Amino acid sequence: MVGSPLHHSGSRVVRLSALVFLLSQALSAQTDPDTGPAPASGATPTEETGLLRFISRMPELIDQSLPMLQPGGAYWVYARPRFGNPFHGGFFRLDLGGWLKVTDHWSLNAGTQSYVWRDVNDRNATRAGFYGATSGVKYETTLSSPAGSAMSFGLNYSTPVSQPPIVLTDGYRHLDPFFGYSRPLDPKTRLVGFVTFGADFLNRSSLPANFGVNELHSNSLGFSIGASRPWKHFSASLTLNGASTALLGRGGRQVFGLTPQVYIPLFPHRIRFARITLVLSGKAIDGPDGRQFGSGASIHWDLRSRPYEEPQ
Repeated sequence: MVGSPLHHSGSRVVRLSALVFLLSQALSAQTDPDTGPAPASGATPTEETGLLRFISRMPELIDQSLPMLQPGGAYWVYARPRFGNPFHGGFFRLDLGGWLKVTDHWSLNAGTQSYVWRDVNDRNATRAGFYGATSGVKYETTLSSPAGSAMSFGLNYSTPVSQPPIVLTDGYRHLDPFFGYSRPLDPKTRLVGFVTFGADFLNRSSLPANFGVNELHSNSLGFSIGASRPWKHFSASLTLNGASTALLGRGGRQVFGLTPQVYIPLFPHRIRFARITLVLSGKAIDGPDGRQFGSGASIHWDLRSRPYEEPQ
C-alpha cells in the first residue's frame, strides 16, 4: 500500500482518529441482512437509487475489498490491460478475473495475470505466458445506521507463477486479510466515504526477490481512507493510503501516498451489461526510497450480471 508524506505527528493523529471513528461506527451498527440498505435520509427516491448503485460499483472502481450491494448469484468479470513500450523491452499485460456472489453475503474471486514480452536480452525474442494468480473470499453486509452504509471483511491470496520476466513480480506470495467500510457522506450529491484496513503477509517463492521503489520488504499493516462522488459523465475519488512494517515486519519502515482518480465511462449508453472505463490517476508517494510523483491512464473493462444504470 502507498500514501502521501506526513511531516507532523499531529496530522497523523488526526488521520488515525478519523480512521478509528469510522471503524467504530461500522462495528457498532446493527445489520439488516433481509431488507438491504435503508433509504438515505433526506434524499429523493431517484437520489437514493443512484446512490446505492454507485456504492455497489465502488469495488470495481476504487478497491475490491469494499462491500458490493449485489444479491446472491450476481457476478462481475473484469479485464485490466496494460501497455509498455515495445521498442525498449516493453510489454503487454492483461489481468483477467471475476467475482461471484455465492449468497447475499459471501462472494468468491479468482484471477490471472498474463503478459507478452519483447526480450531485448534474448535477441528481441517474444515471450508470453502467465506471471501471477489471485484468489479470495469476502463477507459483506449492509448496516442499518447510517442509512446506505455497508461493511466487508475477507482474505485475498496472490502468488507468482511460471518464470516471467523479473520486473513483473516481486517474487513473493501475499496473504492479505482486510476490512472495508463505506457510507454516504452527503446523499444529495452522492458523496461516499470509505475506509479499509488490512495486513500483508509475505512468503518467498522460488523466484528472486525484486521489490520496486517504495515497496515494503516485509510483513506490514496498512490502511486507506477516502471519498468518491459521481457526476453525470464521470466519477472521481481521492484516497490516502499508508502502510508500516513496524508491528509485523522488519525495519520499522513506512510509506504513505495520496491518489486522485477520475473514472470516465466510454460508450455508456450502448452496452447495458458491460462498461469500458477510462481511468486517469495521479500519485504522490513518500516512503523509505524518497518521494515520487506521477500520473497515468488505463482502461478497465467490466461485465456484470445486472445492467449498468446511468447517473440521473
